[in-house]
Parts: sequence; C-alpha cells; structure tokens
Amino acid sequence: MDQSIYQSLQTGIGLLLGCAVITPWLSGKRQWAGALNFLATLAAGLVFSGLAIQVLNGNSAPASFDLHVDLPWGGLAIPLLIDGFSAVFIVLISLVAAVTAFYCIGYMEMDHYRHYSLRSFHFCYPVFIAGMIALVTVDDLSTGFTIAWQMMTLASFFLIRFDHKDPVIVRSANKYLILMELAWAAVLAAGLMIPGCGWGTPLHQIADQLGMLDTGLRTLMLALVLLGFGMKAGMFPLGQLWLPDAHSVAPSPISALLSGVMLKTGIYGMLRTLFWMTPESMPARELQYWGLAVALIGVVTLFIGTSQSLKQVDAKRLNAYSSIGQIGYIILAIGAARFYLGPDAALHTLALLAILGAFLHVLNHAIFKSLLFLCVGSVQYTTGTKDLDKLGGLFALMPVTAIIAGIAAIAVSGVPAFSGFTSKWAIVASTLLSGKAAGIFVIFGVVALVTSAMTLATYVKLYGMTFTSVGVEWNEKNNVHEVSKAMLAPKAILAAVCLLQGFFPWLFVALFGRVLATSEGTLSQALGTPAVFDTLAQSYSGIRFLGSAGTPVAFSLPLVMVAMLLVAGLVALWLRRAGGAEERSAPVWLCGYQTLNNANRYLSSHIFDAFKKFMKWTGGNVRA
Repeated sequence: MDQSIYQSLQTGIGLLLGCAVITPWLSGKRQWAGALNFLATLAAGLVFSGLAIQVLNGNSAPASFDLHVDLPWGGLAIPLLIDGFSAVFIVLISLVAAVTAFYCIGYMEMDHYRHYSLRSFHFCYPVFIAGMIALVTVDDLSTGFTIAWQMMTLASFFLIRFDHKDPVIVRSANKYLILMELAWAAVLAAGLMIPGCGWGTPLHQIADQLGMLDTGLRTLMLALVLLGFGMKAGMFPLGQLWLPDAHSVAPSPISALLSGVMLKTGIYGMLRTLFWMTPESMPARELQYWGLAVALIGVVTLFIGTSQSLKQVDAKRLNAYSSIGQIGYIILAIGAARFYLGPDAALHTLALLAILGAFLHVLNHAIFKSLLFLCVGSVQYTTGTKDLDKLGGLFALMPVTAIIAGIAAIAVSGVPAFSGFTSKWAIVASTLLSGKAAGIFVIFGVVALVTSAMTLATYVKLYGMTFTSVGVEWNEKNNVHEVSKAMLAPKAILAAVCLLQGFFPWLFVALFGRVLATSEGTLSQALGTPAVFDTLAQSYSGIRFLGSAGTPVAFSLPLVMVAMLLVAGLVALWLRRAGGAEERSAPVWLCGYQTLNNANRYLSSHIFDAFKKFMKWTGGNVRA
C-alpha cells in the first residue's frame, strides 16, 4: 500500500473543501473569488492527476485503503480503491472542473446574474467536484458511497437552482434532488440487503456474498444498483424525468459539468456493477441475460434521446437530450461487452472492441459536450438568449466561438476523422461483427448507425440556426460581439483536446491498455491478456481491429482520412481553376418577399418538420 497515493487524495479533497470555506467570504469581489476558486480547483486537479499517473504507471495499482474517522458515537471505516479505471475518471473530472472554473470567472458576470450573490455558488462548486472525486474512489455501496453521493447531489442541487427567483428553475432543481435521492436509496438498499454485508462492506466482499444468493434475490439486488446508477447516467426512461430540465436551467458552466462529467459517475457505477460485482460463481448465461438487457436499454436510450434532441428549439435542452442519446451509446457498449464475455471465446475480442468504444466515448463525450455547453453559454452571454428561433448569423460576430463550436458539433456527430467517429465506430463495429453468434446485436448496430445520422441532423440544425443563418439582427440586444479572451481560452483548451482525441486515437488506446493492466475484475482477467489485446493493432495513423484470421476488419485511421480530404480539396480547387469558373453576385431570392425580416425567415422550429411529425411518438415534442 503506497501511502503517498492516499495522502495525495486527502490533499486534493482538502484543497477543494478549504476553497469551499474561504472563497465565499470573498464573494463581494466577484472576479477575485472566481480566480481563487479556479486556482484551488486547478491545484487540486494537478494533485489528483499526479495521483492518477502514479496509479496508471502500475507501481501501486490497484491501491486500496481504509479511511478511519473517529466520531463521538464510534469509529467510521470507509474503504477506498484507486485503480486504472478510477484514475481515468479522476483525471477527467479534474480537467473539466479546472477549465470550467476558469470560464466561470467571466461567465458569472453576465447581466442576468449580476444581482445574485456568488457566496453559495463558490461554496457549492468545489464541494460538487470533491463529491464526484470521492464517488469514483470509495469502494462500498453504503458509508463512503452515501457521503460522496450526498456531497455531489446536494452541491449540484444548489448550483442548478442558482437562479432561484425563477419558479421554473426551482421546480426543475427540486425534481432533480428528489430523483437523485431515490437513486441513492436504490443503490444503498441494494448494498445493505445482502446477508453478511453492512455499512462499509467493500465491493469485493459484496461480490463474494452475491455469488451465494439465490437467483431472485441476486436479480433484485443488481436491478436496484442499475436503477440507481442508470438514473444518474440518464438512461431511458429515467433520464427524461430530470436531465433536460436540470441541464437547461443551470448556469452553462454547471451544465457543462453535469453533462460532461457528472453523468459519467453513473456510467462508472454501472461498470463497477457489471464487471466488478459479478462473482465468478455466477452462471454465464445469467450474465449474458444482464448484458442483453443493458444493451437493449442502451439502444433505446440512444435512439429516443437523439430523436427528442432533434425537436428542440432551446439550445441547452437540445444539448441535454443529446447527452441522453450519447450516454445510450456507452450503455449499449457496456451491455454488449458483458454479453460477449460469455462461454463463446470467439466473442471475447468483440468484447474488447465494445468496451474500448465505451471507454473512448466516455472520454470523448466529456470533452465535446462540455465544450458545446460552454459555446452555448457564450452565445447566451452576448445575445441574452438560447432560443434558436432568435439566433443566427453569429459566425460574423463571434468567429472564434463559431469555429470552436463547429469542432465540437462535428465531433459529437461522429464525422470521420473526429473523436466521435472513432468511439462510435468501435461500438457499432463490435455489434455488426457479431453476426450469427449474436444476431440481435447486429440490429442494435444498425439502429446506432441510423441514430448517428439523426445526431448529425441535430447539430446541423444547432450550428446552422446559431451561426450561419440570419436572425440575430432582429434580436433585442444589438451589441452582439465575441466574448472575452478569458472566456475563449477554456473553450480553446477543450477544442484542442477534442482534436487530439480525434486525430490521435492510438494514444487513448494505449491508455486503455494501461487501465486494463492496472485494474482487477472480470474485464482485466478476460481482456487484459496479450492474446486478446493484440487484436487491437495501434499505429500513428489510428487503430485497427484484427479478425480471427489476423486480417483488419474495423478501421479508424483519422490522419489518413484527413490526408484524403486535403487531396480531394486540392483536386477540386485545381478543377475549378482549370475550368475558368467565375463568381457572380446576385440578390437573394426571397420567395416573393421584397425584404427579409424576422416575419418571413426560416425558423429552427420548422427544420426537419416532416421528420419530427413522423417521430412524434418518441416524445420530447416542442410546439412550433
């Protein structure tokens, strides 16, 4: 046991909690308080990142500790576990939290928030981050889990209802709190209902006891855990109950944290449940049934969430529903991997591809969805609205934000050579390649492909109606301009990470290998072997998946794709010049109208109108 890891964890959480105590006293000087909040979050993030690197290096992994707390009524023992998987989640939370804290310095100066004190905001922000870090390091479903969950939930509740003078926002926050407490109660009940397990029982002991239970009680226990963590992750239909309302009403940097990293704590719990808490004595067929059930929930989640996203005219609600859809991809991959790890050894390599896709999409979605919410926040900051029917033409007025938002929109849409393509293709390929061995997953893969087209349509709408169409000239605010450099810098950092994820996926495949090598459980035992991992061939131009005969069957070569696009562009430019084409300017035909104004322009609510009517049965409908 390496005590330095334990001490680093304590130091990082101590910095965050110290910030929560000190910063509110400086809230009268709003930007000074924001700067202190950022510095403390950055310092804690650097400590956490150092801890994670130490674990991923393998010298101290997995690191397990017992935190002993002396209370007047007795001692309290909280088991902690930091392995490769938790280390990656720690880094992810730290990165997004630090970047978002810097963005908050300028964003919270928005006119709408000037009449609110930032005292509660700067108390809850670091507590929220500390709660998420704690949740991915505790190793139980009772004592430590309860403390971490309540820190995360209560702090995020007050952050969501920051604009508490609006009764709609208060209702949305209250609903979020009630449902998150129900999710906590479900997981807690599952951890305490197992004979021989009580407060503070580690997960490996729960798994041992789980193997001795009869099938009915074990099914109930696992169902409760998946219910709780699934509600947190936003899976269908539970996500629709709270996620669009909470994410759309919170301040945009908080929406970025909620969608970018908080949802991933639910995914983390689902991974721990299906791959760490399933005992070896559990029948393989029963595990496959669980995998099939989870995959089915995932494919429904991605399809319904994305179709609902396409219907929205509020930019933040569109992003929120889209998050449900993107989480569905991850849940589908988790279920597929669990199913493939059955008695058929030929499917184990597909399990590796599926869980790799889930891992990459967790990382990718955290970055591009956080970036999208920050871009929408910048638009709202300078225009005063997030209604797509009142936006348009911002590319000329906010060019840097427009370019950064374009990178994020292309990535989330799964366009080849960008980050979303690599992770989505790994997930889709793992389902399509199952063939006769698991035919139902081929259907799931086809649905996922169709849904990717819907995602592209959604973000064509969001980007077009915000940046390239007309409309903002009729906005109530006439002084629309680019946001400050301090608000551009965090978005530029996330955009750079997004491009890194897209163009160099082999770096993250190598990271995935380190995660398997520094973690214990079913995943590492079945997939961490050289024979299985060799099916993923890495190169500086991307990654490949090798079939049983050693031939490449699934590709993601972003740099090759970029080179092909550049060559095609150069050829097109040569043809254009060789043909002597000339450009002519002419007035835009306005379909019979003499002038273009807000009364006769094309609105966001009219785009894909026929498709939205056809998909009315999926819910999330918005009246034009």
